[in-house]
Amino acid sequence: MVLTQILVTAMGKTLFARLSGAPRLARRALSFPALSMAALAATAFVAACGDNNSFLSPASIENTVRTYSVYSLSGAAGTLPAAYSYTTESLERPQILSNGATNFDVAFDLTSDGKVAMLPVRVLVPLPPAGAPGVGLQRSTVAFAGISRALDRGYVSDSTLVVAVGETVLLQLSGSGCVYGEPYYAKVVVDSIIAAERRMVIRSLVNRNCGYRNLTEGLPDN
Repeated sequence: MVLTQILVTAMGKTLFARLSGAPRLARRALSFPALSMAALAATAFVAACGDNNSFLSPASIENTVRTYSVYSLSGAAGTLPAAYSYTTESLERPQILSNGATNFDVAFDLTSDGKVAMLPVRVLVPLPPAGAPGVGLQRSTVAFAGISRALDRGYVSDSTLVVAVGETVLLQLSGSGCVYGEPYYAKVVVDSIIAAERRMVIRSLVNRNCGYRNLTEGLPDN
């Protein structure tokens, strides 16, 4: 909450409009008959993309496992990276940029009992001037190496998830920038915690091909 206040106050008074999603799109389409077929077709397209490769563009980005260190949002130097942008696969220090956008998807913090709190961007900055992408998290009972495909449902959006070392989390990332709104999917695991440094070693794999859910290394086929 403190970080949220600092970030928002730094920008002064702001206005924020949340997209209402497919249900409103469908209702509005009914009010404009000429648009109804196109609008509903687009909605159906997005729903179908997760399981039918015929609706997806050919994959062009290879899946790669990456290992990196992030520092606790609290108790570590304010210049150290405490977040990660999974849509760009880059370490970040959480902030609101000059264009009003945020620069991260998930921030990390250490809890008093030695676990890791994963904080999606909207938890820390619910009202950034240019909006923020939704991030869905889902705890997995399968080990990181054993997950070959992301689930397409069951994610809890924009809510903190606390995990222990070795626990794997699935991510659904709406900030992909894909033409039809298809998300990116990822898997993340905390490999270790160096408490004296307030540092966490994280391993992740992100499928940055629109709508693809394959979570193994190489060029995905689904």
